[in-house]
Amino acid sequence: MENPLRPPAGVYNRRHFLKITAAGVVTVAAGGVLAACGVGSSPDAGSGSAEPSSTGPGSSPGEPTAGSVGGPLALFTWAGYDGKGVKGFDEWYAANNVQLDVKYISNENLINFMKSPGSEKWDGSSVNQGDAEYFYAQGVSSAISVGEIPNLADMYDFFKEGPLFKVSDGVYNSVPWTWGPIGINTRPDKVPADALQSYEALFDPAWKGRIGTIDSALNMISVASCATGKDPAVLTPDDLNGPVKDWLVRLMPQLKVLSTSLGDQINLLVAGDVDIELVGLTWFSAQAAAQDVVVDFRIPDEGSYGFVDALFITPWAPNRTNAIAFANATMSGDTAVALLESVNQLSSVKSVNAEVKDEIFETYAVTRDGVPDAVQKLKWNKSWYDSTTYASIEDWHSVWDEVKALG
Repeated sequence: MENPLRPPAGVYNRRHFLKITAAGVVTVAAGGVLAACGVGSSPDAGSGSAEPSSTGPGSSPGEPTAGSVGGPLALFTWAGYDGKGVKGFDEWYAANNVQLDVKYISNENLINFMKSPGSEKWDGSSVNQGDAEYFYAQGVSSAISVGEIPNLADMYDFFKEGPLFKVSDGVYNSVPWTWGPIGINTRPDKVPADALQSYEALFDPAWKGRIGTIDSALNMISVASCATGKDPAVLTPDDLNGPVKDWLVRLMPQLKVLSTSLGDQINLLVAGDVDIELVGLTWFSAQAAAQDVVVDFRIPDEGSYGFVDALFITPWAPNRTNAIAFANATMSGDTAVALLESVNQLSSVKSVNAEVKDEIFETYAVTRDGVPDAVQKLKWNKSWYDSTTYASIEDWHSVWDEVKALG
């Protein structure tokens, strides 16, 4: 099998999305804030690393968690990922007598947050593929077994066998339940389809002061990697400090704002304060549509990268039984389908995708049998913390801070 961490570079690109409409506009019916970006999830420089054990801190994978479901469940996650307000999930909470205590992630540093006083209350949180291994090595996430989450064994090979989530056979550092592409959002009434087909077009003087993006090292280094033909999963220090940094330095004068949240990004688009947002999501189209504003989603000619969003369970989870039950609900049955349709995303599990409505596959421009091919054609970022070959996540943060300091 092809190494899932290193798919063919830049193959999943704009042409996949232009088949949706002639203008490349993606219209989705609903959505929720995605963990797609991993905003706030990367650790500060100097936070160190630890060698993970085969089972992970504070966990005993291999057998289903003992105890009956019911009582508190404390989640620190992205809005939309808790299932609150989704009919199927509200019914699940009621039927299992689970009382949700949820706080939504904004721009926190999750490593620091989970190591701070008071974090002992949290049963679980969200992480994307770029940080999943690092969180596990840092001891803020615990090992989860197929015995606890049976559908981990039924994931597509990319998610099941790849090194981003798998700790050992049948054991994972988190539960990767959903995935999708990241691109560029625009106001098509201001940015015609033929005016922005590549990353290079962002430097057109017409767009100076009309572009926004998220203040995220993980994502902006990934965008620059794709724009310069590099792979954010295996970015070397020379590439990071050379073409990638140079591209970001060129971009900075074109930007109007660095947002600290996804909500800020969509608000700026809807208000007309910017016409283009990098680190774009299909969710933005849905949120804009709810306010009678058309926002499209585009993949540049050079290709882009994707996200896999996962639930991690803390080693100290006071309600691990409930957290495992919640994870199972995101990975199987009607609850998984309801949650995915509420955020307009696809599952890591083929049997779940078989029940997801057609419109979501159309949004992704992927057929029901085409998921394995699609995920192999996206690039995937990764936070290296123990490599002598690739730039570390601390290096990414340093470069992004240096670029921002230039104004």
